[in-house]
Amino acid sequence: MHHGSLRLGSLFGIRVNIHWSVAVIAVVLGANLWRALGAVAASIAVVAFLASILVHEFAHALTARRYGVDTESIQLWALGGIARLKGESPTARAEGWIAAAGPIASLGLAIVFLGIWWVTGAPQGEWVVIGWLGVINGLLAVFNLLPGAPLDGGRIVKAVRWGRHGNRHRATREAGRAGLVLAWIIMTVGFALLVNGESGLWLLVTGLFILATAQVEISTSRVAEQLEHVTVGDLTWYGVAQAGPDMDADSMLWQRSRLGRAGGVAVTDQHGRLTGLVIEDALWNIPADQRPWVMLTQLMVPFDDLAQASPDEPLSRVLPRLNSRTPAISVWSDGRLVGLVSPERVREQLQRATQAAAA
Repeated sequence: MHHGSLRLGSLFGIRVNIHWSVAVIAVVLGANLWRALGAVAASIAVVAFLASILVHEFAHALTARRYGVDTESIQLWALGGIARLKGESPTARAEGWIAAAGPIASLGLAIVFLGIWWVTGAPQGEWVVIGWLGVINGLLAVFNLLPGAPLDGGRIVKAVRWGRHGNRHRATREAGRAGLVLAWIIMTVGFALLVNGESGLWLLVTGLFILATAQVEISTSRVAEQLEHVTVGDLTWYGVAQAGPDMDADSMLWQRSRLGRAGGVAVTDQHGRLTGLVIEDALWNIPADQRPWVMLTQLMVPFDDLAQASPDEPLSRVLPRLNSRTPAISVWSDGRLVGLVSPERVREQLQRATQAAAA
């Protein structure tokens, strides 16, 4: 969902993005509330609802920071929000608290909103939104606590099982299997509602999302388990060529030897500061007659959008941070770029691990 997203800004040093699909939900939700509350109240309700989701996700992110795990970004999309953590929880206890932080925040909002609504005597007009926000945040907390991955309740299941037997990957698969059961229950309820002429489409879509995500988490955990003893440093090509902002694709390919086996070049700004990375494949993908006119700055992927790791970090911990379009890993030590794991090397290692996991 990086694609089709708009950056809203940053808060607490964490980027906030909004996906185009949020507009669909805003229109549907706003239209339903418009009929009941009017245009002003409906608009306030939609904005406050999205803000409530952000509070939920920031609770995850800030709790993760408390346990030493940074957050790459927070993404709002059709089915809620996602806090993209840069690493995995260091312990089962951390996993549990990070997962629980979101529902606790939503429950806190529900109590505050319902308390205000109650104290004001349930006034009419725009104030009705306060009561609605209390209910919706309460439902958000309860739904996210359902015991199955990828919901927060599934993360709590993972934390409990991890703490019980000590195997992170086995616990992930157990939470994933719970998610599969939960998904089928939700889809069955949604389908039954549709058959009876009631609104069940949203439940059906949500169940399908949980089903697909749980399956991915189960298969990913098997692969990650095979990579547990492979470090980033094992795959790193140390020493990455650098080029300034005035370098074009054609000139870079003429200097092909500079790329070496790293298969990429770091791009700097006019002050020599690192800004992004260009993978060799991106250079070759430009038609030959256009290469002299295409600058590296047009092809580069900002380092903030790439997986970053230290040489001694297990590869399995880095996988969740990979950029799907450019699955390279920039390798850093003491704040300096020291090497690169090319997409080709990542794919080769993943292929070997996938074959081993399937055997």
